[in-house]
Formats: sequence, C-alpha cells, structure tokens
Amino acid sequence: MSIAFKVYVHCPNCQKDYGSFLEPPEADDAPQDIDELLESNFLRDQKFLCQECESPIGIVTGVKELRNEQLVSVRRLEPCS
Repeated sequence: MSIAFKVYVHCPNCQKDYGSFLEPPEADDAPQDIDELLESNFLRDQKFLCQECESPIGIVTGVKELRNEQLVSVRRLEPCS
C-alpha cells in the first residue's frame, strides 16, 4: 500500500500558501500516518522553498494523508503562539 502526504505550508515572508507532495521512502521507520509524519525525522529533513519569493522558511499549516491516491485523513495545524 503506497502512502503519501500533501503538506500545506505558509510563507511568512510573502504571506502565500502552497502545498508540497511528500512520499516517504519504503523503510521500517517511515511515517504511516499524520501523527507519525509530524513527529518524524523525515519531515524535519524536508526543505520547503516558497514558490513565489524562494524563501526557505515555511510554517506547516495542514497535512492530507493519501493511501493509494485516496484521501484518508486531513489535519489543520494551529500556529504556536
């Protein structure tokens, strides 16, 4: 069963929102759901680059989980204050 995530990112520089498609590698420690993705080194190691201003800083605002290209789960994230 293939798993993928669409991660939504907000750029604090130009205030644009964009999505990035992530497909974890087949590995024993690969994230299998949104909770595991949010806690994973896989997500921490990702480099998000704004498509508008090319800023390397982004805030993850939401995640969609896809299995075999079908939507399984959606999570909106609130910014830390």
